[in-house]
Amino acid sequence: MKFPRLGSLPNLTPPAAVAGFILFFALGGTAFVELQRSNFRQPIAFNHAKHVENGVSCTDCHTGVETQAQATLPAIDTCLNCHQTALTSSAEEAKIRSAAAAGKELAWVQVTQLAPHVFFSHRRHVSVAHLACTECHGPIEKSTAPPQRPWRVLTMNACIGCHQQHGVNADCNDCHR
Repeated sequence: MKFPRLGSLPNLTPPAAVAGFILFFALGGTAFVELQRSNFRQPIAFNHAKHVENGVSCTDCHTGVETQAQATLPAIDTCLNCHQTALTSSAEEAKIRSAAAAGKELAWVQVTQLAPHVFFSHRRHVSVAHLACTECHGPIEKSTAPPQRPWRVLTMNACIGCHQQHGVNADCNDCHR
């Protein structure tokens, strides 16, 4: 394979190159924010408020939140810890046992997304910094239906604002891969 010689490449002036760079990231950032605002459909109409009312905490279902970078979405075995047998006559609860009987996992949709070049550790924010889930996920414990969109769109400005509010370092290398 022959590569073009350096002198034969298009000659972009610095302003044109900068404009192209800005346009590329502006369009990508806009698409990312719009994806965050999209509506999602979860496999069951999960009622966070009902579970919290019955003594279930965030970490009971999102087991990785204190120890891993990812909070983890509940595996069906987590749901079956309480719902192996019917607790109510809810059709939503029955979906859990139907999926388990078919050997399937619940196909949860991860609502809160990060750009691929961003590293975020739940462990660091929850176990080390002691932030409450509500800081990023809002009053989810009062939610009677699955969230349709993220409570907070996690843009760079939102993260930097939070770091500044809490007096935490906001060095580029802390979050960007």
